Amino acid sequence: MQYLLATCVYQNSCITFLIVNSCYSKRYFIIKLIQHFMKPRKFKKIFIVDDDPFWTGMLYEMLTGLGHHNVVTLTSGHDLINNMYQNPCLIFLDYQMENMDGLEVLKKVKENNSDLGVIFCTSVEDLNVAVDAMEYGSFDYLLKKNATRKGLATLLESYSYSV
Repeated sequence: MQYLLATCVYQNSCITFLIVNSCYSKRYFIIKLIQHFMKPRKFKKIFIVDDDPFWTGMLYEMLTGLGHHNVVTLTSGHDLINNMYQNPCLIFLDYQMENMDGLEVLKKVKENNSDLGVIFCTSVEDLNVAVDAMEYGSFDYLLKKNATRKGLATLLESYSYSV
């Protein structure tokens, strides 16, 4: 029986595979192992917090289209705070909402769980808001008008490798 040792480096991660000679070609087997171990992780639960049903629906469709099927939509910061017991892995948080803006919500979320990933979403192109969001612990700042499925996939992959 023949053995082959293969090492793969991807996104600063190093994985070594021990490959046993089998009926598959070695190359095919290595590719399958790499595809299995190197795919970006799917998040257990994602929250979308936004009072705009159009944006919420669009983001929901993009996330489920990317394979994230445990997506919960909420319409206010109060709803988010009241549902934190569900332990989301990632939150897409709107800036402009009634009663409590996204920055206030972000502060409260980070007070309770500083490791929780929050992606701040807004249609407002204001550098001060972006800087504040990042200072309060947002992982990234997403302008709604620039949101694409490919860009969202890149953002999620970037976040999944940062945690």
